[in-house]
Amino acid sequence: MNKVKNDNKLLLCLTLLMVMALVLSACTTPATTAPDTAPTEVAVDATEAPAVVDPNAEPTPIVNAFGTCDDPLILWHGLTGTDGAVFAVLLEKFVADNPDVCLQSEGIPWDTFFQKYPTAVAAGTPPDMVIFHAAEVNQMASEGLMLPMDDIIFNDGTLNKADFNPSVIENITFEGQTMAVPFDNHGWLLWYNTELIENAGLDPENLPKNGAEFIEWAQKLTTDVNGKHPTDEGFDKDNVEVWAHEFTWPRYTIPVTLWQFGGDVTNEDGTQCLLDSPESVAAIQYWHDMMYKYYVAPPAVPGRMWAGDLYKVNRLVFMWEGTWTGGFMADNPDVAAKTKTAFINSLAPDGKQAVKLDSHIMSIPTGVDEDGIAKAKTLMAYLANNGAFWATSGQVPGKIEVQQQDDVQAIASVAMAAQEFNEIGRTSLAHKSFIEIQTAYETAVGNALASADADVEAEMKAGCEVIQAILDRP
Repeated sequence: MNKVKNDNKLLLCLTLLMVMALVLSACTTPATTAPDTAPTEVAVDATEAPAVVDPNAEPTPIVNAFGTCDDPLILWHGLTGTDGAVFAVLLEKFVADNPDVCLQSEGIPWDTFFQKYPTAVAAGTPPDMVIFHAAEVNQMASEGLMLPMDDIIFNDGTLNKADFNPSVIENITFEGQTMAVPFDNHGWLLWYNTELIENAGLDPENLPKNGAEFIEWAQKLTTDVNGKHPTDEGFDKDNVEVWAHEFTWPRYTIPVTLWQFGGDVTNEDGTQCLLDSPESVAAIQYWHDMMYKYYVAPPAVPGRMWAGDLYKVNRLVFMWEGTWTGGFMADNPDVAAKTKTAFINSLAPDGKQAVKLDSHIMSIPTGVDEDGIAKAKTLMAYLANNGAFWATSGQVPGKIEVQQQDDVQAIASVAMAAQEFNEIGRTSLAHKSFIEIQTAYETAVGNALASADADVEAEMKAGCEVIQAILDRP
């Protein structure tokens, strides 16, 4: 009987990991961005089928040992780039402060992580602790891959759920149980080039308040190789030198724009697709018009330059990018010197603000023994309470009181993002088929923005049919 249960569980886990691998396999990034969050722009076009990841591929984790003991805490995560270097120093600090605990950290690329983790749980050989994203918790929890954290770390007062962003806590709650501990908050922030704005005779301290004002600005900021603006006769739309805006990563840009316009992918309880609502269609039409009517944003087609590369060489004014862009700015101080951050600017007619946030979360896999749980609990509490150092990676500490510490507030982009997330931040729908829904709306929007002739309303309707079929499953 146990063998049958294990076999069924393995089948469910393998199904999950294949779905997630298909989506996450494209999430490779330029070295200057956070590798676990932002993909290259070539991979952004959702109309292209993602590469299929071989589930038998040999994982290539980055393994680091911290401290010395016979039975280390085993930690798996996907922090494998510049943020991983900051994380490694934080783990060193943990071991120095907790000499009775040692650990082995395995940084695993996300596509491999989502193959290896469910398989390890099904085989009865899970790590003691994992770090992934809040957006994936509902799907992971629905497959029985996570232990509830209430009795482990919240109910005894070790940590208090009220100390974290309530939207994130809601996102990581499954069937009334909180399944994880937030490590950070991350998401979209506006980065803008003050020099280019001033050169256009505009005021970088008084940004556009709504979509109509933004188009006016964008037409003054965008120039072709001859210095002409889109409103000038003879403007060369095929040889633009400076763009006002850029579509960037759909995973964040799409929800943000939909919410600003009063639209969404689904209704709040996940029973009805809203991608084809008038509000949602208007949101995506706005981007289509920026690309193909006003010529102030580059077409969302494969092979275009990543927004950061455009921004770095003074060819992009407004950049919607993640909190992790702090690392990019640290690597490019000349660019940082003419850059400011602000809340994501509204593209909506009424100026409504909204921003998507996500969270790296800490979780204990199903099957971990009591000793492993105790060690993981110690590490989770430490990381939550010492998030100020993690802020140097550009991410916002998960605990709100840590966000207010002087050393965190001294990092301008982190301070701005913390304020933005706490005031207008929202998380994506928590749904057991979140990854499939995400793939469907990214594909629909990719099709809608693929060409000047694309029918935005028709593509949104086609995408909604796919999403509604997912929502209607038992």
